[in-house]
Amino acid sequence: MKALYITYMSLTEPLSYSQVLSYLNGLAQRNTLINILSFEKEEFCTKEKINEIKRGLGKVGIKWSFLRYHKNPQFLAKTWDILSGVFVSFFIALKERVDVIHARNTICAFMGILPVLVLKKSLIFDMRGFMAEEYADANLWEKSSLIYKVVNKLERYFAQKADENIVLTEKARDYLIDNYLVNSKNINIISTCVNLEQFKRREWLCGLDLPDSKRFTIIYTGSLGTWYMLQEMLSFFNILYKSDPDAVFIILTQTEKRIIKSYIPEGLIKNIRIEITRPEQVPDFLNTADAGIFFIKPCLSKMFSCPTKFAEYLACGLPVVINKGIGDTEKIVRDNRIGVIIENFTEEGYRLGIERLRALLKEGNALKERCVEVAGRYFSLEQGIDRYSKVYAKLK
Repeated sequence: MKALYITYMSLTEPLSYSQVLSYLNGLAQRNTLINILSFEKEEFCTKEKINEIKRGLGKVGIKWSFLRYHKNPQFLAKTWDILSGVFVSFFIALKERVDVIHARNTICAFMGILPVLVLKKSLIFDMRGFMAEEYADANLWEKSSLIYKVVNKLERYFAQKADENIVLTEKARDYLIDNYLVNSKNINIISTCVNLEQFKRREWLCGLDLPDSKRFTIIYTGSLGTWYMLQEMLSFFNILYKSDPDAVFIILTQTEKRIIKSYIPEGLIKNIRIEITRPEQVPDFLNTADAGIFFIKPCLSKMFSCPTKFAEYLACGLPVVINKGIGDTEKIVRDNRIGVIIENFTEEGYRLGIERLRALLKEGNALKERCVEVAGRYFSLEQGIDRYSKVYAKLK
């Protein structure tokens, strides 16, 4: 089977290594001929990185075409990218005689719908999230606006038109069935996955300047802003600090340090470590911590998400501190006793969460092993590749 995989992400940015390339490499090794169309951001797109990725893709027979990702002016840039994507995806589908258009999100489905309709190709709509709801929850679109209504209707159309839909959570599947009237047989749940060979418990670390292992350490990884609630995470740590002045909070991010520091109370600065780190260093830092944390704005669109950091924390044996309302994470945590749920963003809520976390940590290695087992059961890369392979097999 030949597939055209369209992604609006840059293959040269870090997240693509775990959430695009890893899946596609696995599929290519299972007799799927893959063409990729991506949009590369200038800040990541170096000649060395492009050549490195091309060499890796060439080894498994994947062909790669890319266009430049435009940021400004926002509306015109997005329109230009979409129109370019429509033209190039149609050209690739025609030239390579692909069987399937695999669109990674709503924008990419819009780019790929022309060859689906004109050339009679199959469509895999890999939703990831609900775009209209995400923009509304980020206060970028009003729900009464024309753009929200148009995108919402397009998502409904793509989901109904698709031969197979892929979502991240059970809640997203149920939403498609109840609100978009999609046949449950055409919906597949493939959660965010993690390479368990890369993210795992280990004693040996790469010589990093790390905190004293005797100090209680919590860690956060990833970007900040819009969805991720830095102020609330700092408030949680402040309550922890009051009961344990030696506690450490490590923040691994690409967000500028000055932006983060502007939120940090002066008394906490010495106990908070901000690292702009390379992706390959993340597992080492995770292995120094006692727990991983993330608070995400609880809203409709986030009911359908599965944060990558959730899987990465668990794979390294870390219990988690999270809030309610984020995809299936709350159910997984409660069912498997692998962390604590912050019920409300108050001092009392944080204090109760810290007490529960300390009680849970007394289980020691049994807790760590349970976290690793849950990561393997829900989020292993091999399992993700298997599920994608089954989706493709259904279209043969």
